[in-house]
Amino acid sequence: MKFTDEQLNSFIVLYEQEFGERLDRAEALRQATALVSLVKLTYRPMSRKDLKKYTKHLEKDYKCDTI
Repeated sequence: MKFTDEQLNSFIVLYEQEFGERLDRAEALRQATALVSLVKLTYRPMSRKDLKKYTKHLEKDYKCDTI
């Protein structure tokens, strides 16, 4: 997986802000690649059918008209 220098630098800054630890570029590349791979493996867009089912569930549970 390829990241631009700007993307990798942003990841390093965000990681340091969140965890208080500065990563070197090699470790940042490894961590960023692992994160993107995890998101790709787990993310699945919701179908309209699933959205309607989920919305009806929320409306029932929270007794609201719209989300």
